[in-house]
Amino acid sequence: MALCTRRTEGFGPTSHLYNHILASCFLDVILVPLCTWLYFLALLSSFGLCLSHQGTRRSLGRQDSDGYNAYVDANTAKRQPLWPPWKGRSKIYTTSLILYYLLIIAQFLMCILEIVRLSLAQLGIGLLPFTFVALIVGGSMRASMGLRGKVMMWRWLNVGLWVALAITNSVKIAQEVKEGTAARKGSKYPVVDQLTDVSVMVGVYTVLAMLEIGLQP
Repeated sequence: MALCTRRTEGFGPTSHLYNHILASCFLDVILVPLCTWLYFLALLSSFGLCLSHQGTRRSLGRQDSDGYNAYVDANTAKRQPLWPPWKGRSKIYTTSLILYYLLIIAQFLMCILEIVRLSLAQLGIGLLPFTFVALIVGGSMRASMGLRGKVMMWRWLNVGLWVALAITNSVKIAQEVKEGTAARKGSKYPVVDQLTDVSVMVGVYTVLAMLEIGLQP
């Protein structure tokens, strides 16, 4: 398969070589990118629900325009400024927010490293580049506060994304450990090297999830 060249275990879901583990191609083409697809689906659903809710609220507002306008004014006054996102925040919040975006950049670079090394080893990159989109959209949701409140529960959707990516990459680690650290020894991307890279990525996703929970909108 073009997405996973020179991977002797086949597409999967289980490996042709090791019946007790998942195929690495299945992980890179289906399982890991699935987090991004489900995240996008959840964002679109949340956005649609928000539009529906706003339409209902406007309809009620026509019946009681004074009460509706007072409600809008009160909620607008309570909103934090969109940019800069740290304006009016504590130093702890600002530091945590800077760390959050630094970790997203670091994760971006780690994904590039894994993809480049898989390419150099001619193993195929699957659909791993979709992770870049997830990182960009997740960071944008935080920067825009869910496009200024148009995406309901955006923060918890972000938490779900980081946790899901941590879990799926942990599955990759488990499969690589079962395959053996000596596998692909002498190639341009030995299993032991990929194991190290993916372990770092799992750690970063875990910290991102923790920061996402701690950083209040």
